[in-house]
This record gives sequence, structure tokens and C-alpha cells, in this order.
Amino acid sequence: MSTIIVIENITPQVAVEFSADQGPQGGQGATGPTGPTGPAGSTGTAGPTGATGPTGTTGATGPTGATGPTGVTGATGATGAQGVTGDTGATGSTGPAGATGTTGATGATGPVGATGSVGATGPTGDTGATGPQGSVGATGPAGPTGPIGATGPQGVTGDVGPTGAVGATGATGPQGIQGIEGPTGPTGPAGATGPAGATGPTGPQGVTGDIGPTGATGPAGAVGATGPEGATGPTGATGTAGAVGATGATGPAGATGPTGPTGPAGTNGVTGATGPTGPTGPTGATGPGADAIPVSLFLGGM
Repeated sequence: MSTIIVIENITPQVAVEFSADQGPQGGQGATGPTGPTGPAGSTGTAGPTGATGPTGTTGATGPTGATGPTGVTGATGATGAQGVTGDTGATGSTGPAGATGTTGATGATGPVGATGSVGATGPTGDTGATGPQGSVGATGPAGPTGPIGATGPQGVTGDVGPTGAVGATGATGPQGIQGIEGPTGPTGPAGATGPAGATGPTGPQGVTGDIGPTGATGPAGAVGATGPEGATGPTGATGTAGAVGATGATGPAGATGPTGPTGPAGTNGVTGATGPTGPTGPTGATGPGADAIPVSLFLGGM
């Protein structure tokens, strides 16, 4: 007859008696999944920062002592059999934080680290006041005259002035002999024009006609050579400052200057009290192991 013993709850204080005909130990069971991590406790409020004490003078750094030889590592002992996982005990309250030890002497300053990347360019400062206006230079020589523009349309003709007095008639030439009237011959050449009579006095100025429309502007002439810069003229009144232009692209960062000497280290302020530790989350169930005592033992007849 076989007897089955079922152990409902195993604690480290329970003794189990095995029969002589126990079967071989089963293989290693798979590890059970890890239980979910409990929520982190809230961080306690930081204690008030103590007043900074006066900065003491940094003492000279003492020489570093020689490192002693490393001792031989002892042999690792054999791993004991896995005991039954007990119930997780309640987490004890966190003890008060120990007093902060005195600050050791400041060691020698280490080498300067590599220069970090250049930070973003700060906003452009206000534009400074405009300096006084320089005096106006002497006018350079005039450039060559540009080509004349096209003539505008003819304006309205003004009223004609009164006709001047007729000049005296010149003397008449002698009468030629009357020839026999034959067929009309070709017209002879015109006789010489008698001298012009004296010009009569100029009549009064006629009424000025309306001004015709302005003609199209001709093309601009070539710009003359720039004359030499004259002496600075008197300062003009300062105009209203224009809007500040957009900030130009940041130029490349200049080379990092040498690091100044490290100032003396101040004393540490009082450390604030540590906040209470949050409650520990529940422990996940432990999977069965090869060397763990199983919950149910199937034993042979006793």
C-alpha cells in the first residue's frame, strides 16, 4: 500500500521524513516569471539647505601612499543546495540617515576636460546709439552729359504777332525793248533778286501759347567717375534708428582660452533629512527548482 503525503504549507521549521525507497530527484524546473515590481515610494521632501560656511584655505594635497599588494583570492566554496523559499517578510522601516562625514581635503585639480559644444547664441543686444554724422565731402566733378532725350511733341502754336511795316521797294530795272510777238519761247532765267528792303520794326510779342506736354524722358546718361572723397561735413541730426536686422549666422567658436586656477573649495552644507522609504512591492512567486522541496511528495509504502 502506498501513502501520499500532501504538504499544504512548508516553512523552515517543518521536518520531513523520507522513506528508504524514495525515487530519483526530478530535473530542474523552469524558473517562474518574475512578479511585477511594486510602485516606487514617493521621495521625501528635501531638508532645508544649511548656510554655507566660510571657505577655508585649501591645504596642500599629501602624497598618495603606495598601493599594497593584492592578496591571493581564496577558493570558492561549493554552492549549497537551494533551500525552500520562505515567505517574504515585511520590509523594515528605514533607519535614520547617518551623519555626514567631514569632507576630505580637496585633491589636486584634474586635467581640463574637452571643451563642450558651443551653446546657442544668445539674443542680440540692443543697437548702440548712432555715432555723429561725418561732414559731407566735396562734390566730385560732374560726369559726362548723357545723350539728349527724344524731342517731345510740338506744343500749340502761339498767336501770330502783328505784321511789321513793309520795307521800301527796290528800284525797278529798265524796260526791255518790245519784241515781235512770236511764239512764246522758253522762260528765261529769273532775273537777279534785288536787294532786300530794310527790316521794319519788330511787332509786339504775341501771346504765349500753351505749354505742350512734356516729352518722354531720355535714357539716363552714363554715371560719371566718382570724385575723390571730400572732407567730412558737419554732423547731421540723428535719424530715427531703423529696425534691428536679423541676427547673422553664428561664427565659428574661438579657441578655448587656458583654464584659470581652481578657487578654494567651500565647506559642504548640512545634508537634508532622507525622506521615508516607500513600501516594497509584493514578491513574485518562485518557480520550482531541482533542489527545492516540492509541495507534494509522492512516497512509497512505509
